[in-house]
Amino acid sequence: MARHPARRAHILALIGAGLLIVTFGTMSIELGNEMARRGNIDRQSTTAGSYLRTLHRATSRARICYYAWLARNKPDDASCYSKAIGELENALSDYSSFRSVQERVGANRIESLNMVGQNLQAIAAWPSGVTEMPQGGESLLSALDENLSVLSRVSTLNQAGRVADMLRNTGWQRRLLLLGVLTGVLSLIAAGWVLDRSSLVAARAEASSRDLALRLRATLDSLSLGMAVFGADGRLWHWNEQLSLILGLKKDFLKLGLHYDELNAVLVAGNMSFLEPFGHIKPFLDRGEDVPPVLTECKGPDGADLEVCRTFFFAADGAASRHGFVLTIADISLRLRSERALGEAQKLRALGQLTAGIAHDFKNLLTVILGNLELVTDYEGPEDIARRQEYIFAATHAARRSEALTGQLLSFMRRQTTKPDSLMFSDLFSFLNGLLARVIGSHIMVECCDVAGVWPVRADPAQLESAVLNLAINARDAMTKGGKLKIEARNVVFAMNTDLMSLPLEEGRHRRVVSDPTPLPAGNWVRLDVTDTGSGMTDDVLHRLFEPFFTTKGEGAGTGLGMPMVLAFSQQVNGRVMVETGTGHGTVVSLWLPCAATTCKLEETKVLVADTAVKTEACQARVLVVEDDAAIRDIVVTIMQMAGHEVLEAEDGKQAIEIATQQEKLDLLITDIQLPAPFDGLALSQVLSGQNPGLAVVYMSGELTSESANLPGGVEGASYLAKPFRRKELVQAVATALNKN
Repeated sequence: MARHPARRAHILALIGAGLLIVTFGTMSIELGNEMARRGNIDRQSTTAGSYLRTLHRATSRARICYYAWLARNKPDDASCYSKAIGELENALSDYSSFRSVQERVGANRIESLNMVGQNLQAIAAWPSGVTEMPQGGESLLSALDENLSVLSRVSTLNQAGRVADMLRNTGWQRRLLLLGVLTGVLSLIAAGWVLDRSSLVAARAEASSRDLALRLRATLDSLSLGMAVFGADGRLWHWNEQLSLILGLKKDFLKLGLHYDELNAVLVAGNMSFLEPFGHIKPFLDRGEDVPPVLTECKGPDGADLEVCRTFFFAADGAASRHGFVLTIADISLRLRSERALGEAQKLRALGQLTAGIAHDFKNLLTVILGNLELVTDYEGPEDIARRQEYIFAATHAARRSEALTGQLLSFMRRQTTKPDSLMFSDLFSFLNGLLARVIGSHIMVECCDVAGVWPVRADPAQLESAVLNLAINARDAMTKGGKLKIEARNVVFAMNTDLMSLPLEEGRHRRVVSDPTPLPAGNWVRLDVTDTGSGMTDDVLHRLFEPFFTTKGEGAGTGLGMPMVLAFSQQVNGRVMVETGTGHGTVVSLWLPCAATTCKLEETKVLVADTAVKTEACQARVLVVEDDAAIRDIVVTIMQMAGHEVLEAEDGKQAIEIATQQEKLDLLITDIQLPAPFDGLALSQVLSGQNPGLAVVYMSGELTSESANLPGGVEGASYLAKPFRRKELVQAVATALNKN
């Protein structure tokens, strides 16, 4: 393997270091010889130096032990201090010999020597056996320590000269210096070998890093999401090919050093870039502020659903040149389609359960209708009028109940979106009261409490009904052996922002989770509770409750989207979902919904109907009735003729146009929307309106609801009549349509 390029520098460093060692070794030899010529070593200085060190150690130990004794108040520290003071007192007897030696070897410092003697005498005068230092003792020991340090430095300098004189007279001095030089050279050789091995290891590490970089590049290119790494200056460092494919960029557009703003300028969807400007990112990079990743979903240039994530990274040493951010973009179109499909499957499952219950009730109602009509035929005499009326009334009542039943199903399937502040709980509960019993089953008792005084809320009725239905089905599945399902709503007023987790728990329910941990804003709220008497939830289930596709039901029994759909609904209305549970004590799921700021739309609708009611004045009009069902057509024609109108009839759009062309003028068209090809009711009304300016139109259909208005393709100002209808409703719709024209 090739050597690391730094090897040449290592060799040059070895040569230079060897030359320096040889040079300095030679200089040291000459310097030693020069110093050796200056005199002989005085052997007595050794004893003086030992005495000086003894004094210095005793002084330092006395100070240290005294301060330790003051800090910790331990007897050992006091004993240590007393022993050190005793050594200083004993050293006074040898002071004269030490002073004479210092003066003889030339290391005398008169001032320091005098001060040391005075200090020793003062210490000797201290009372023996007393562990407490006399007044001024600390400064005295400090002065003694300072003077001893001065004498020690002077003694060390003089000793160096004496050592040089001693070395000059030794025969092995030159051999010692030569040995040092040889040792240094051998050390350099060993260091060179180590450096050479280090360079080899570094070369291997560099090759391994290149291999790792190639593997990482292959890994990034194999990812299904696009990735780009930008520096603190917004310049592109790294990227993978998937990024160009997801964003639909030209092949050579992404290049090293491309600025983030240049990429942002070409990523436009709906005349607007879906990436945040670099000006929003740079302040965080400049401050080194490590913020959580930012994740957004948006539409791409080609209409695909994209998930964009921006994450900062910072160098451990704080170097700005190694700051930056990573941009990842994933195409989530397939995932969203799968989620929508699963959501539809959840709705179809609920609808299937609903339809099964309604079919059972509908058969019961048909039995009542057919049975009473058969009984009518058995009583034909004049004396049986009262009995016939009784049977007819019973059949009519059952028919109206079946009308309400099918209306609930249509409302559940095709309810029109209304304003989010139009829902009264009395309407919701009246819808759910009969519906839930069929969905939940007879083994569970369903109770919908009185909500007469509950405020209206800002919520879509169909979404709220679906949310409550999902919660009711979950509650039913938690009560396999039967139980009670209770649905209630009440008004709640918070004077300040409130943490829902701090609300008191009911007895037995000791676990709680809230969809949003932020406090609930102050104001007027409506709390809708769905309570069951089931087995409750464990901690693991409770903490994963809002995860999409998480379910505790068996394979194929649930999609795991019920609670996520409830959560999505609460987020849409700026509300909260709170779940309280306890093992063996059931579960309460609470929807916190904001109170509507305006009057309920249903009350406005009643006022509007009252204000716009029209009188069914008798006026003769030429009416064309188009209906492919002969029985229904005969009923409409008969009612119109009884109202005094001239009536024409047709069974499809083609026949209706032929009849209309033979008439001088038509005043009113009553048509079913679902007609055989080639003309449905909407297309037919457009053709006849062109032939008859001012033509009034009434649309009939079994798929219409009371909220239906202005269907796409319909004639402006037309009236809408939902099947099944009664004579009064038909006459009212006709009068309204004629009065508009």
